[in-house]
Amino acid sequence: MKTNGINLQNRIISGIITILAGFIFLLPSVASAQKVTPDTTRFLIGSQINVTLELETGQGSVVEWPVLGDTLTRAIEIISKSKSDTVKVEGSDKMVIKQVITITSFDTGFIVIPPIAFRVKTKTGAIQELVSEPVMLEVISVRVDAVKDIRDIKPILQAPYTLRDFLPWLLLAAAIGLLATLIWFYIRNRKKNKPLIRIPARQQKPPHVLALGMLDDLRKEQVWQKGQIKEYYTRLTDILRDYFEKRFGVNAAEMTSEEIISALKDHTGEVSVLSDLKKLLTLSDLAKFAKVKPIGAENELSMTYAKTIVLNTAAAPVSEDAGIITNTETQENRNPINE
Repeated sequence: MKTNGINLQNRIISGIITILAGFIFLLPSVASAQKVTPDTTRFLIGSQINVTLELETGQGSVVEWPVLGDTLTRAIEIISKSKSDTVKVEGSDKMVIKQVITITSFDTGFIVIPPIAFRVKTKTGAIQELVSEPVMLEVISVRVDAVKDIRDIKPILQAPYTLRDFLPWLLLAAAIGLLATLIWFYIRNRKKNKPLIRIPARQQKPPHVLALGMLDDLRKEQVWQKGQIKEYYTRLTDILRDYFEKRFGVNAAEMTSEEIISALKDHTGEVSVLSDLKKLLTLSDLAKFAKVKPIGAENELSMTYAKTIVLNTAAAPVSEDAGIITNTETQENRNPINE
């Protein structure tokens, strides 16, 4: 009898709490324009429910939306939060702002979503603080049937193998195979005195083609016309020095003008070439070291001398089709009047 009395008392208390919870949940919002509405007020421990935060206010108002952290209370955890969405109410100057949060709880019994404050600054400048009503929720525990036998925990299930499980091993095997192949090629080519990887050599232009191209570029820049006489003759003779080194193997960059002329006597017997070279180098030395300023015709004639020297010492016949002036044109250009 005593046990039945206790059970009856517990049922009465539980019924009163349930009635109070329902009464609190069904209370009107007291004419406020903010609501906090859960999908359900009763859910299983550890499960998740959605709670909608809603605020209705006039258009043009500035709303300070509540900032929610990871929890609402000690017993209510926030799993996720959606972005706030604003919808204009048709036929009125109102707008509704909504946000959905997903919550869960691991405490059984009755828990309360506390009041949530919204700050609104109207178009008139007035600031209102709107507070939602508290919402009571009931978290129920998992029912355990004490009549049934206690069973062991289920064994761990083996997941089926996939390609992703074997991918690291396949990549390792491929890397080892590639490394072994490279080592084999290296050893074989080393015995034959061959490089591991043959890089095709880029076809180099003949020295006279490179020299004539640089001379044309120098002419187009109009260096001496800008008053840069010393730079003009420096670049002009440097092009010839580089050409002599590539064409005849003469270290002309380290030689004086007299040494260059003497060295070229061993590679060319043409008197005209040596004569033109001597005239060009002499005028260049005067311009660079004696601060002599040659006239325009002499500057153009120096360019003609340089091109003639290159053409007359080229290793192969120079054709007009290759985009280079011919010997006949060069001889005509030697006349400063034509320039």
